[in-house]
Amino acid sequence: MIDSYSFGTITIDNNKFTKDLIIFPDNISSNWRRKNSHLLTKNDIAEIFQHKPELLIIDLGANGLMEVEY
Repeated sequence: MIDSYSFGTITIDNNKFTKDLIIFPDNISSNWRRKNSHLLTKNDIAEIFQHKPELLIIDLGANGLMEVEY
């Protein structure tokens, strides 16, 4: 469960994270990083597609600065 979120910090199940995350139903990947600062590409999230998710939610950040490559 996401407990709180603010610029640069997200708390999930009482665990505080200060880096970008991939949240799976059964675990959290906290060592994930985009290759290009504020641009999200298909290669950045290839790991997610291996799991064949029914739903993918992408957060654009607190200031909405991240761009998603189509």
